[in-house]
Amino acid sequence: MSIDDVAEVVRGHGTSLLRASRDIEAVVEACTTALRPHLLAVSDPHSSLAVRLDFLPNDALGLSRLYYGADVSISAKSPEQDDFIIALPVAGRARFSYGKSAANLRPGTMAVVGPYRGFTLEVGRDFDQLLVRLDRRRVELAAAALLGTADAAPVHFGLAGQLSPTLVGVLHAAIQISSDPMLSRPSRLAYKVEDLLTEALLLGYPSNLSQRLAGAAGPQPPHHVALAMEYMYGNLSEPFPLSVVAAYCGVSLRSLQLGFRREVGMSPGEWLRGQRLERAYSKLSFADRAETTVAAVAFACGFAHLGDFAARFKSRFGESPSVVLRTPRSQPIGARASQSC
Repeated sequence: MSIDDVAEVVRGHGTSLLRASRDIEAVVEACTTALRPHLLAVSDPHSSLAVRLDFLPNDALGLSRLYYGADVSISAKSPEQDDFIIALPVAGRARFSYGKSAANLRPGTMAVVGPYRGFTLEVGRDFDQLLVRLDRRRVELAAAALLGTADAAPVHFGLAGQLSPTLVGVLHAAIQISSDPMLSRPSRLAYKVEDLLTEALLLGYPSNLSQRLAGAAGPQPPHHVALAMEYMYGNLSEPFPLSVVAAYCGVSLRSLQLGFRREVGMSPGEWLRGQRLERAYSKLSFADRAETTVAAVAFACGFAHLGDFAARFKSRFGESPSVVLRTPRSQPIGARASQSC
C-alpha cells in the first residue's frame, strides 16, 4: 500500500473535523485537538483558507490528513510540546523549520518535528499531508528500552528524510485495526501498533541515538563516548572545540580520544566530521536549488572552509556538493557507499 492509498483511507474512514473551513479560529482549534497547540497565519492577505481536516479515531496513534488550501505559516505556541509529529506529504510542497534545521518537503519525503524546540511550517496552498502524532514520553521510554537503560532521554530525530516504506506499512496496519468491526479490543492492538511504529522510527530513521541503537545488541560503548556522540549530534551546526565535548562528558580530552579510538575506530573529530557530512548530503538532497547554495549548507552544517568541505564531501560520496544540489535524489539517504572521512 502506498502513501496515497493510506491517505485515501484516512479521508474515506476518518472523521471530518473541518471541510472547506475559512475560519482561522476554528481551524486552529481543530488542528490543536488533532495535533498540537500552534499559531496560524495566512501568508497572502488576499487569499482565504479552504481547510479540510480528517482525523482517524485511534486510541494510540493520532492519524490525520490535513489540507489548508492556501499559503499559510504555522509556528509553535510554546517552546516545548508533548508529542512528536511525523509529516508525510501526499501532494505539493512545504518548508519545515525545527530549531536550527530546515528542509523542503514534497511527496516521497517525510519529516519528524520533535517536541523540544520551536518550529515554523511554511505550507503551500497545494500541500496535502498525512500527520502522525506520537506521545513524547512513550517515544523516550521506547528508546530507553531499546538501549537497555533505565532513564528516558530526549530523542532528536533528523528533521527530514526519504519516505519510509516500513512506516507506511505500519500505518496501513493501524488503519486496518481502527476500522475492523470484528475486533473486540482494537485499542489493545492499536497500542501495540504504536509501539511497532515507534521502534521502526527509532531503528530506521536518523537520530542522536542512531549509533547507540545500531549497536544495542552488542557491547555498549562507555558512557562518556555515547554522551559525546549525543552532544555532538545535537550541535552539528555549531563550531566548538573537542575540549568542550570532553568537559561536557566529565573526562579529559585524552580519555575522550582514546575512548573513540577503542570503541568507534576513529577520533571524535573524524566521527563529528562524518556526521556533519551526512547532514550536509541530506540537506543538499532535499534543498530547492533556487533558494539555497552549497556555501549556505556547508556553514549550516558546521564547516567554516568551503574548499575543505567540497573536497571531503566528494571524497566521501563520490559527487561534488553542487552536483547533489542540482540532481534529484531517488535513492534513500544512507543507501550510498560510506567511505572514509
